[in-house]
Amino acid sequence: MLYSPSHWFLRHRLKLRALTLVVAMDDYASLQRAADALGMTQPAASKMLAELEKMLGLALFQRFPRGVEATVAGASVIRRARHVLSELNHVWEEVSASRADAAHHIAIGSIKAPALTMVPRAIAEFQTQFTQSRVNLMVDSSPELMLKLRRDELDIVVGRLSPELDPEAFDYEALVDEQPVHVVARPTHPWHTRQTMTWDELAQALWIMPPQGSLMRLKFESLFVQQKIMPPQRLVETHDLDTIRRLISQTDMVALLTDEVAKACESVQVRCVSELLPLQMQGFGLITKQGRALSNAVQAMKAILKAMGQAQYNIQD
Repeated sequence: MLYSPSHWFLRHRLKLRALTLVVAMDDYASLQRAADALGMTQPAASKMLAELEKMLGLALFQRFPRGVEATVAGASVIRRARHVLSELNHVWEEVSASRADAAHHIAIGSIKAPALTMVPRAIAEFQTQFTQSRVNLMVDSSPELMLKLRRDELDIVVGRLSPELDPEAFDYEALVDEQPVHVVARPTHPWHTRQTMTWDELAQALWIMPPQGSLMRLKFESLFVQQKIMPPQRLVETHDLDTIRRLISQTDMVALLTDEVAKACESVQVRCVSELLPLQMQGFGLITKQGRALSNAVQAMKAILKAMGQAQYNIQD
């Protein structure tokens, strides 16, 4: 039984405050900053951590001049603590779900392409069903979104599962199998009149790129590495669609975009570069965290996103 007095956390009177402390320390990599975030003094936080470590019989963090870092045992405790705190955060929503006009808060993460059309339509449909809903949409790269999903800061991600992630930790429903990626520029860009391009010219060009660490960026740079050429260094790194659109229209910069994003930016594929940079991005889909109980509102949003995705990308269920 979960409430048996023999359980260690009941015998030792484990405090929820201690769980919030280890999670905050992991987020801030600092005992002092974690204490500040929780409205505690540093000595009180240090005492609480020491009591928890004594209770478990293991050190949870290593101390370094630059801050703290979780031990193997600490990482396990932090992972479980995040789950416990996330579930507690959803208690009120679960209790309120039976009320007809209950307010619902949904946090969605999306990569750029579906965030242009599919996701906004799904949000609009969701809000016709949940009239007092509050939806938070974050548009970012898949690695950043998956980090936030693991931390329970997002309910659903419309994105990609990168190879280094444990597929058993997530529920994934595919929407698109593969996405072509093109080098694009404004319609009057001088590259459109070229028949061929060299790798050196590409390396010296002005590029608009997603930030370091994104899957598209990694694939792009690996093509230059294969040619034993340094990847382009003259970059503007951004995910912001308005910034990308303005840079393409007002400068000679070129960008690496999927078809949907290129169309939104009113840019045209540079044909002479296609053979040099044959890029395909893996497909994307709906991702939720395995083992996490989804509220009625989140389940409804997931169903709507799935329906909108199937309609837009012609997927047969």
